[in-house]
Amino acid sequence: MKRLQAHLAYALARAGWAGAVGVALLAFALAIHFGAAAPLQAELDTLEAEHEALAERVAQGVKVESPREQLARFDAALVERKRLPSLLADLSKTATAGKLALARVESRESQPLGSGYARQEYVFPLRGSYPALRAWLADIQRLSPAVLVDDVVLRREDIARDTVDATVRVSILMKDAS
Repeated sequence: MKRLQAHLAYALARAGWAGAVGVALLAFALAIHFGAAAPLQAELDTLEAEHEALAERVAQGVKVESPREQLARFDAALVERKRLPSLLADLSKTATAGKLALARVESRESQPLGSGYARQEYVFPLRGSYPALRAWLADIQRLSPAVLVDDVVLRREDIARDTVDATVRVSILMKDAS
């Protein structure tokens, strides 16, 4: 071990400042390679595998949607403004059918998203069993893809109680009738 240290010290003294700069540049290059190039190469490999899988699906005759087609499908799933009252009634009926006590629903200001689109927020204060609440959350997701659950706050006053108080904040994405 001492021999290796002595040999290394001799090599370093002989190389001088140019050798030290060379070693520093080598260390910098290795840090760049392992810190940036290797993760990027891994991401590239993942993207190439995804590209090959999509190319294979296309070759098998599976239709791959273009971004324009995806946008059209999303747009078709949005709720028209005139249908909003019936959708809210369905949300309330689903809650009461699931044995959840629904207090007054609060509405928040509509946030315009752009030409012809809006986002309306509603706060549903609910009381009932936890399984009934989970079932209602699953049901509203099936009711319309334009209904988004933003936030769920659960409170239980006493651990012995079967019922929970929940405040569910829901957003509904809407479009004007076309």
